[in-house]
Amino acid sequence: MKKLLSTLLLALLAAACNDQAGKPGGSLYEPKLAPGSPAVDFLYKDMDGTPFRLSEERGKVVLLYFWRMKCGECREELESLDVLQRKYRGRGLVVAAIGADSMHSAPLFKVREFLENEGFSFINIRDEDGYVVEAYRVMRAPEAYVIGRDGNIALVVKGRSDWTGGETTSLIEKLLSE
Repeated sequence: MKKLLSTLLLALLAAACNDQAGKPGGSLYEPKLAPGSPAVDFLYKDMDGTPFRLSEERGKVVLLYFWRMKCGECREELESLDVLQRKYRGRGLVVAAIGADSMHSAPLFKVREFLENEGFSFINIRDEDGYVVEAYRVMRAPEAYVIGRDGNIALVVKGRSDWTGGETTSLIEKLLSE
């Protein structure tokens, strides 16, 4: 009898947890990260020690790009993101590259050396403790979020993308002209 009651209690608890507060499509505590949803705000210092708060960029189009040093395609895409940043910076585009490496997977001096050698013009943030990666539920790099002037996610890109042409650039141009 005790075993049956324990099993029923566990089943009820599991059902209550899966209810997600009665909200269709999600929890009150876990943001939905899809186009049209608000972007998750965060405050971090960039690699130069300058504070970067996502919500302070409202009114601009922001591209959050999650990358790792061991990801060859990520390093290649950083070059095209730099071209994109230089081309549209004057129209309100902000590119923030978020390094998702821990100190064990890529030491800070190696990341800093790579970024200095390349001379990128965009914001570089090291998310060593994984807060931003977790907030955006990034499972593997590369991954990107394009956030419109209204602070809502306009596009989610999982995997490689063409940042110097194609559909993604067309969407960014459209967002910049709104």
